Parts: sequence; C-alpha cells; structure tokens
Amino acid sequence: GASVPGPPPNVEEVTDEINAKTLLFESRMEGGNLGRAVQVHVHEYDLYLMPDINSRAAHSGGNTQWYYFGVTNMEADVEYKFNIMNLLKPDSLYNSGMRPALFSTANAQRGVGWTRSGVRIAYYENHLETESAAPYYTLTFTITFPHANDVVYLAHCFPYGYGDLNALLTDLTSRPHSTRYLRMSTLCSTLVGNKCPLLTITNFASPLEEVERRRGVCVSARVHPGETCASWAMHGFLEFICGHSARARVLRDNFLFKVVPMLNPDGVISGQYRCSLSGTDLNRQWQTPCRFLHPTIHSCKQLLRLTKSARDVVFYCDIHGHSRKTNMFMYGCTSKSPATRLRERAFPYLLHNESLMFNYDDCNFKVQRSKDTCARVVAWKEFGISNAYTLEMSLGGGDFGEDPATQAPIHFTIEDYVDMGRLLAETLVDMYDPGRLRLDAALSELEQLHPDLKGDEGDPGEGEERIRKKKDSSGAKGKKVITGRSKLAGGAAGAAREPKASLPVAATKPKKAGMEGNKRPLAQVKK
Repeated sequence: GASVPGPPPNVEEVTDEINAKTLLFESRMEGGNLGRAVQVHVHEYDLYLMPDINSRAAHSGGNTQWYYFGVTNMEADVEYKFNIMNLLKPDSLYNSGMRPALFSTANAQRGVGWTRSGVRIAYYENHLETESAAPYYTLTFTITFPHANDVVYLAHCFPYGYGDLNALLTDLTSRPHSTRYLRMSTLCSTLVGNKCPLLTITNFASPLEEVERRRGVCVSARVHPGETCASWAMHGFLEFICGHSARARVLRDNFLFKVVPMLNPDGVISGQYRCSLSGTDLNRQWQTPCRFLHPTIHSCKQLLRLTKSARDVVFYCDIHGHSRKTNMFMYGCTSKSPATRLRERAFPYLLHNESLMFNYDDCNFKVQRSKDTCARVVAWKEFGISNAYTLEMSLGGGDFGEDPATQAPIHFTIEDYVDMGRLLAETLVDMYDPGRLRLDAALSELEQLHPDLKGDEGDPGEGEERIRKKKDSSGAKGKKVITGRSKLAGGAAGAAREPKASLPVAATKPKKAGMEGNKRPLAQVKK
C-alpha cells in the first residue's frame, strides 16, 4: 500500500510525567527519521536524527541529514522552536532561504498539501562532536501551528516512499491497453527481500524485428533515499512516457526504455539519508558491485550490459537531488574526441532551453577521479554511452533570472519536480529527431559558447567554468529560445503542420502530482 504516515500519538494517553502541553513526536512510519526529542524549554525542543543503519555512525556521524516526523498536541498560534542538533554538512541551503516542508492534516481537509514553512531559520556549527572530533551542526527553525491538536508532518523535502512507487506502478499497469507498451518485472531483491522494480517501455505492438532494432534509453533514480525529489521527477517521467500524447507515442515508437525507478528501496523504507542497509553509498559501487551487498547496483549494471549487447544504448540518466546547490542541472562526461565534445553537452543545453528551472551554467562535464565509481561515469567509460548524465535537482529551489517572469522559483514544488521528469522525456524527442532542427541550432550555439571544445588543445572542462549565459531581449539571464519542433521517424508526414505530431510543451503538461486514492493527499500542493 501507499506509504501513509504512521498513526499519530493519542493525546489522551499522555502520562502524568509529561506535561499536557508537551509536544508528542512520531517517526515510526515508512521513510520516517527522528531518534530523540528533548524538551529544553516550554516551547523549544532539541531533536536528534537517527544515523544511516550500519554506517560508521560513531566515527563519522552516520550521514544524518534527512528528517521526517509527525508532531501533535500543539497549541494554536504559539511559536515552537525546533533545533535539529546532529547534522553533519558544514553548510546548507537553509542559510540561503530554504525552509522545511510541512504537511498539516487539518489543512489537507481544506485542500492544502505540502508547503514550505518556518521562520528564523539558521544552520550553524554547535558544541557537539563526533568521536572522530568532527563538528556537528544545528538547524534551527520556528513554526507557528494555526490549529490546536493538529497532526503535522515536517520533512527535509517532500516525501515519496516505496509505497508511493508501488501505487504508481499499480496505476500504470492497470490502465487499459497498458500491456501494449509497458512490461513490469523485478530487477532483483534487496538485502531484506524488498523487490526492486524494472520497467520496460516501448511499443510492443510493432513487429518484433522493429522492436529489436530500436535504440535503448536507460533511466534510474533514488539511489540516495533522502533525495526524494528524484522520485517525483521519475514519477513525472513515467507518467509522460506511458501517456497518450503524440510525443509519448513517438518515444515509444523509436526507443526501448529500461527504467529502474528506485535503486535503494531498503534505504527509502528505513528513512536513511544516503546509504543502503549495507552501510555503503551505492552510487560509489558501480565499478565492482557485490552481488550480495549491493544487489540492486550489481543487477542494474548487468541490465546495462545486456541491453548494450542487444541494441545501441544512446542515453543513460541517473536522477538525484542536491542538498547544497540551487537550481536543476546535470553532470556529464567529456570525451577526448573533439568531434563528440559538443554533442555531449547538447542534451543539457536543450533541457536548459525548455525549462526555467534548469540552468546550463551549473552543469559540469569534468570527470573527477572520485566519481569514477558512480553510475554515469561507469556507463560512459565501461559501456561507451556518450550521453550519460546525472540529473541533479536542488532540494531547495532556484537562484537565477532577473526578470520575475523568467525567474526560477525560490522553492521548487512537487509539481516542479514532476514537470522536470516530463521535460527529461520530451527533450529526448528534440535530441534524436532525424530532422535535427533543434539539435543543430543548439550545437551551433554551443560552438559559440565553447570555442575551446572544437580543437584538440586545452582542458575540455574549462569552458563551462568561465561561460556565463547571455541575456535575452527581456533582460533575463540565459534563456535562449530555439524555435520549431519536429517529430522522430515513425510519425506522420508533414509533422510540422500536423498538431498531433508536433505538440508544444504546454500541451503535454501532466496532471498534478500524487496518486489517486492515496490516503496522504500529496497532490494538493500550495504554489
């Protein structure tokens, strides 16, 4: 079933030892994380998070960053101060305006879902230390609850659980005629026996020899449990490519998709921030994954190998969230061949022109040695997939754009993350359109932005460090407009004239995020 928050504490069961006005906390739910709450003043609480299971908690602090818990027994219109005491990162987007995510059960009955809330927010080093003498950091914020005895949930970002994914997959597979384009199987079982779903998506109604000739596209997400926005983007991606729009049908007619929507189900269920239950960062295990300790990575790598041996895999993307950077952007790779360097930057540049949230300036194509064991680098180096990327989305929001009409939002919403998943799919149409209309225009502009990439000399990664986007005619930063759309092979002739063959982006905007029938009304997001 869907990952619904656990039952709230019963206020009537408050014992005599606890003051009747003491807040009650609950984190025993899927994805929940809160280890201890200490009341230090009447309306102030020090909170301590649980470290990632089996990680080196005593020595390094255990990757404490993700929090998700419920609270009740509050008074209305009273300021409550919360101090999360055992965070590890030396800086945070909370110092740049990010606020905690909040869900009020009372407000949900009025049609309001997850919002951002809190005032007097600060993130700073405190007096506590790990056993290795590394400092802990405090996140402090103040919340005023408008309803007495409400049940309120607070989180680092909008939760998306294993149950939410299963609800989505049940919905997708139960739609009429879904077997014509969607096959669901189990990639493998996790350390504790949870199933890791694998989706194969294409037009299965085509002749078998045509299906076998199609190019491959592989997409994965949620290797880091605390990066919940990755699942919302995956949600949008799957909703789009399994949809009925003309551009979705074009994708299914031209590609075979292999999609692993959740690489770390155990960590998601357990409320981990970064690790699996083996205590390791799975995105650092791609070179030599262990079949027993890292089963999802081992199986996903085998999937890439088998798919690559059967067809030309032209694109791979691993979807993540970023806790310390703003905007949405990509990490890519840079080959030594001048002929392919610009092409490797084309997809992020096309995506930049599609979305006000995606910023090409923030993209980086250098391959650091420390990232040799991550998904995109292994896909690029070992399997020769030149267009291999990590899509990063800020857990906070955007910080670029001078014109209010073209600014990125200060806080991304669930709808923004879902929309980025849709745009990820739509941009594939522009990238691999045989007419190359938008691709050639993008490559031409990239030649002007990166003149150093055309030659053999120099560091091919230096360009993006000094390039700053030009202002368009409105004065806003960097949103170049490449006009015109056309359709991939297999569509109707005269695609530019036929509306169904050339839909504008706005025509394919998905329904609001969330699953029908979910007991937690995630769809109701306040903009």
